[in-house]
Amino acid sequence: MSNEGARQTGQVVDLSAVRARRERPARTVILQASNVRADAEVHRHIGLNDALHLADLHEILGTAFGFRAAPGSTPWHFSTGDREQRLDAAEPIHHHLADEGDRISYHFGLWDVTLTAVDSYPRDAGTPRALCVGGSGAFGDHDFDLAEINAALTGTATIRSVLGSTRAEVRDIITRSGIFDFVPLLQALDLNRDPGLARGTVELLGRLPVEKQAAGRDAFWSLVLALACLGDEALGNHVLETTMAALGWEDDDGTPLSGPRVRELCGESLTLLADVGGYGEHARSPVDRLDIYRCLLGGDAAE
Repeated sequence: MSNEGARQTGQVVDLSAVRARRERPARTVILQASNVRADAEVHRHIGLNDALHLADLHEILGTAFGFRAAPGSTPWHFSTGDREQRLDAAEPIHHHLADEGDRISYHFGLWDVTLTAVDSYPRDAGTPRALCVGGSGAFGDHDFDLAEINAALTGTATIRSVLGSTRAEVRDIITRSGIFDFVPLLQALDLNRDPGLARGTVELLGRLPVEKQAAGRDAFWSLVLALACLGDEALGNHVLETTMAALGWEDDDGTPLSGPRVRELCGESLTLLADVGGYGEHARSPVDRLDIYRCLLGGDAAE
């Protein structure tokens, strides 16, 4: 609105507030997006630029969940509280999803998706606009395909740059397995960020894994990658089984390793990881666990 318009309506334009909004540095916000029904659940964890608008978030969610519709054919909107309390799609995401626990709803046709902010941190120049960090479940006959989703969201991945910021053992796991689907996950985690953990926690994490056998060490790093997806147990088992099989490991009887069996191979390390809240029944919040996984996966931990 022009100054003349403001005078006509009696509004006072706070120029300092406008300038502050314009100068606010964008942050990465990690969202948990969930559709929970009586017969099924579909979840996605998405990291994105919080300076984007809700209209951009609509497009990102459509890609992450596989919603397909001709332009304008399916009504959609965002709301807080009651479904009828609609939000302006032109508003920045951080107006509504900035701090841990912030929550709004996304409505696409008859589908309702709950969006919850679980983490937020400063962005750097190399951080992608949006990435799907993990998830489980899917709508219709589609399977959850993290690589396909992120290819649609980001195009070509900067694999060399991302792997350069990871711990040597993690780079080795990805290279030997050929599972480069982990690259978008690592990119979204922003491994260059200081996790801000207590010194004792960092020292303990620096000793992991404690297993000496190659299978146990591979099992541990495969599990940390699976845990960083923040998915459910089924997704975690799928990641573990797929990764260990790609690395060439099998059980004593020649059968593929199951998720529980992989966990047994690195059980001593998992006990220590549980002691600092990174695993198990008494695990910390998703935000705190992400800091633990950053410390484990980041390149500095390898030095």
